[in-house]
Amino acid sequence: MDRVEFQNDVKDILNHLSDPAYLENHGLLVLFYTGPEAPLTARMRSLRETIQGSIEFLRPPEGTPENATEWRCFKILNSRYFQMKEWHVIEEEMGLSQRQVQRDLKKGLDALISILWDHYVNQNATDAASAENAEGEEAYDNELIQEELKNWEISYDLVNLSQILEQALQLCKSLSQPHLQDHLDMLEVDTNLNVMVDQVLTKQGLYKIISMFSEIVEDQVVQIKTRKVNDFFYDLTFRFRSPNDQALEHWKIAQLFFTIQSLRHAILEEDGTTTISIILPVKKQVNCLVIDDVESVRRLIERMLGSYGIQVFGADNYTSAINLIQLVKPDFILLDVLMPKMDGWQMIKNFKSNPDTAGIPVIISSVLYEPELSQAVNAVGYIRKPINRLELIKTLQDLNLIKVDEA
Repeated sequence: MDRVEFQNDVKDILNHLSDPAYLENHGLLVLFYTGPEAPLTARMRSLRETIQGSIEFLRPPEGTPENATEWRCFKILNSRYFQMKEWHVIEEEMGLSQRQVQRDLKKGLDALISILWDHYVNQNATDAASAENAEGEEAYDNELIQEELKNWEISYDLVNLSQILEQALQLCKSLSQPHLQDHLDMLEVDTNLNVMVDQVLTKQGLYKIISMFSEIVEDQVVQIKTRKVNDFFYDLTFRFRSPNDQALEHWKIAQLFFTIQSLRHAILEEDGTTTISIILPVKKQVNCLVIDDVESVRRLIERMLGSYGIQVFGADNYTSAINLIQLVKPDFILLDVLMPKMDGWQMIKNFKSNPDTAGIPVIISSVLYEPELSQAVNAVGYIRKPINRLELIKTLQDLNLIKVDEA
């Protein structure tokens, strides 16, 4: 069974969890029941427990705001599929529009299907045919997840890192390694550390990292640590014996969950030991969208602002900029004037005439000295190229777009 077929079957079976006649010959009922021959009711119970346990994995950690996306996804899945509530009841109880409920449902289903798929793959890992096709299936997974994440609406919340780690560990323990916790050294993990991330995506990424070493954990101790980088970022590291090539496929998928959040990450293999590092923001970051057709300029500004806790996103044309605005909701835009096809003056005119983008502060950057023209198009500031870092930071401070603590 491939991932697309599996995904469709999960969506189908969720709507018939209490219908024995429908479930009796359903493929998933067979896939998720590995015990001896048993009555249909016992197999149904096993299936329901598997799905309910996977939904429980999506429960947000304590302290997560009740209106956070993660809570909405979790509550909608439970209300619909286990409490059997009608859509209009869910909408009224949660105070959400029909459209918002369906958007959150899609997020929840995507996360749930990823967990169930891992459960299915692990359960069938001993199948010789499955082993032969493992590499192809992982590559296919990678492509499918990339496609799903294209429409993901990122929701950054301040969440406790230890709780997310614990939930990812619990899932690995339930699927493959019940004694996993005995082989972990987490003494240097700050249990009070809160990080600003998309909880669902981060949990999935951490689960994939843990999957890399969970199957070879018996004769080693895995070190997990947190380290303060500066006032804005902490480094989360995993150190373990280098896994085989098949296990490294988990890392390829984990990277997708971190990359979409623009979380810096790296893997280093040396002398048979693998070290994975993820840089996590600990404060709400300021998002900046740089619109410039020169990639080196976008990278330069990213380096200039990164140490100030500013997350920089880059676009090289108007269409890409609009897509990023919808995705990351930037706090301000740094806009180049001399651009091909549509120049900066036309772009800012379009931004200001659109109610969804009119309120975003725009700073013009140009090799031409035209500050008066930037004022005429309602830009909040003007910076001449080549951009000077100190001038850029001072401009952002003067406009109250960022605050820099004095040393």
